Amino acid sequence: MPRSVARSTPEAGEPAPPTPVTVGASWLWASAAALLLFVAGRCLVPMDETDLFYNLRLGEIILSTRFVPRTNLLSYTNPTFPDPNLAWIFQIVLALAHRSGGIAGTVVLKTAFVVATFALLFRASVRRGAHPVVAALALALGAWAAEPRFVERPHLVTFLGLGYLLVALARAEAGAPRWLYALVPLGVVWANGNSCYFLAPAVLVLYAAGAWADGRGGDARRAAVVAACLAPLAFATPCRTGVVGYVANHFRMPSVRPLQEYRAAEWPLDGPFFFLVAGVALTALIAPALAWSVRPRRAPLWRECEWRQLLPIAALALLGSRRIRFVAELALLAGPALAAQSTRLAAGLAARCAARRAARRAATSGATSAAMPARERAPRPARPRAATALGVGGLLVLVALTLGPRVAAWRVGDAVLDLGVEADLVPTAAVDWLEARGLRDRLYNDLEVGSYLTWRGWPRYPVFQDPRINAYPAEWHAFFRRTDLDADSWDALLGRFGVRAALISFPTVNPRATLFDPRRWALVHRARDALVFAARGDPGNAPVIAAHEIPLALHLDPRDGSVVEVPLEVQPPGSILPSCEWQRRLGDTWTERNEPARAEQAYLAALAARDAAPASCPIDAAELRVRAAALALHLDQAARAAALLEGLSRPDARLDRGFALLGLGRASEALAELEAARASLPDDPRAAFGVGMAAARVGRPDLATEALRELLRRWPDHFAAPEARRLLDRLAHPHPSSDAARDPPAP
Repeated sequence: MPRSVARSTPEAGEPAPPTPVTVGASWLWASAAALLLFVAGRCLVPMDETDLFYNLRLGEIILSTRFVPRTNLLSYTNPTFPDPNLAWIFQIVLALAHRSGGIAGTVVLKTAFVVATFALLFRASVRRGAHPVVAALALALGAWAAEPRFVERPHLVTFLGLGYLLVALARAEAGAPRWLYALVPLGVVWANGNSCYFLAPAVLVLYAAGAWADGRGGDARRAAVVAACLAPLAFATPCRTGVVGYVANHFRMPSVRPLQEYRAAEWPLDGPFFFLVAGVALTALIAPALAWSVRPRRAPLWRECEWRQLLPIAALALLGSRRIRFVAELALLAGPALAAQSTRLAAGLAARCAARRAARRAATSGATSAAMPARERAPRPARPRAATALGVGGLLVLVALTLGPRVAAWRVGDAVLDLGVEADLVPTAAVDWLEARGLRDRLYNDLEVGSYLTWRGWPRYPVFQDPRINAYPAEWHAFFRRTDLDADSWDALLGRFGVRAALISFPTVNPRATLFDPRRWALVHRARDALVFAARGDPGNAPVIAAHEIPLALHLDPRDGSVVEVPLEVQPPGSILPSCEWQRRLGDTWTERNEPARAEQAYLAALAARDAAPASCPIDAAELRVRAAALALHLDQAARAAALLEGLSRPDARLDRGFALLGLGRASEALAELEAARASLPDDPRAAFGVGMAAARVGRPDLATEALRELLRRWPDHFAAPEARRLLDRLAHPHPSSDAARDPPAP
């Protein structure tokens, strides 16, 4: 049965609402299902929000103590500083969801919040006169713009609150204000669920101003009264008047501590924001102008603009352009407005086209408009097949955008639904490593990883800092905002809090890594996503430093601001490693950096230091000789390699010495070494190749052929396989002037 999608009964003297659009219930249900499926698909993804962890920790603290903490007890650096917690209700719900379903439970909770929000927005759009398909597409654009904020954080409460607010306003315009009045008691929950509660009275005030401009005095008065009742509830929180400073930080954050979510909007990075604003601006200008142009009694054009919708959107668009974190809230308000104005615009264009067609038919038949019956003069709304096809196509696009990535993942064997933690979100392996070695206590950590550490280690291990900006004093943020920090001032700060170790995330771009002076800090762990430093002066760190110190310093590249690693050729005076061990690790570092000459020099220096003081340097000399000889071979220094390996009985040493002797033209000696190595290393293709080469040179073609054929049979893709084939061909078809001693040298 057809049903109206716009109902409004204005008070006396107020402008009449636009003519409702009538659609079937199937369009409503299909459009709502496609939209909510699309939104759910954007939410049911791996969790990639580190703030989740400290919210979980606070939720668990509240559940266990029945008390909302008022100081920063998660940190050992500022434990008595006031912590204005304006999200404690959400934190409780989040902790309960985690208890029920782990990380997946928190993702499902987030999805429920967002889907419920867009269900309310869809309802508000339809009540404002939007066609359901247009509403679904417009809100999908809003979801695209808001998607970066579809994360497990307290602002989900504000999302749901704004959705409820828009439905309540639409119902109030239709003469049913109870939902709007119910917002007052619900405001207490909202105010204790998210700090962005201030948007509730702010949006209502702007709506009231716009409704007054629209000539809807009754709606303006209701909204103003509810806003006045909601405003004091901002102080009905555990931090009371502290809410003022907390909210103010939303606007002065770049001057407190620059964060990514408080940057200004940029094109094309924030393209959905600009598309959404442009869409609302164009439809808000064109649709009223079109309606105004066809009215028989022309009221002022500005009366057609529906300022009660546009003023809150304009304010949030301005705020979102300066603080990207508010783009999501803008999208929630703009989506229903875009849907309603787009429907209004389409209806106006359709009516104008119908009127022109009727006029052409009248002119063709020779009838005048005065003689035509009123029923024929009025344009009849049409629903052409093309419009139906477009509607179906639009909904199918939403379904395809939702299911397409899931089907693609299923086809390649990936998880269709992954509700775990996003890979590489936090350096869990590095945290595992330092905890296993007793470096977790009094640990310095970057802001980004602090939230995870609060969840993982509190109360045994309070954190150095975490992302709760309002829980730390202004001078704290001022220090970390400085761009002129040096190693001495950095050490002074860390020493003030007794820091024993440091975990540095994003090591290739984090300038903090360059502040750890090797004279006072030892780099003991290095991974792609994290570095760990240990203080040299702490006695408890000595075993870790002795076992794991890496001879590297970090410097800032002035060209692009990246962090570069520089091997420490001069051992720092505070290092506890023996000189030979330092040089050995330096050799490993140069080897990793593909600097064979420097690596060989370091290994030889380690050997010399060991020979000078063997009692104080318990390292494996044979291993050093093997490593240095391998590098000498790489540098075509066969004589040095052979000398280093002489007398070693290890199979790998005999293998490399065999190749070195081949390079020196001593094929008979080489064959003896290589055959011994092959006997001990039957699965090493290099041994088979070396025996084949040496046997060919000493005139033993049968042994050479057997060894080379084994290489090709077992390791046909080995890098030496092409050379083995050439050598086999020469053995099978010897040239009269060939000389086996002129075979190519070993690789």
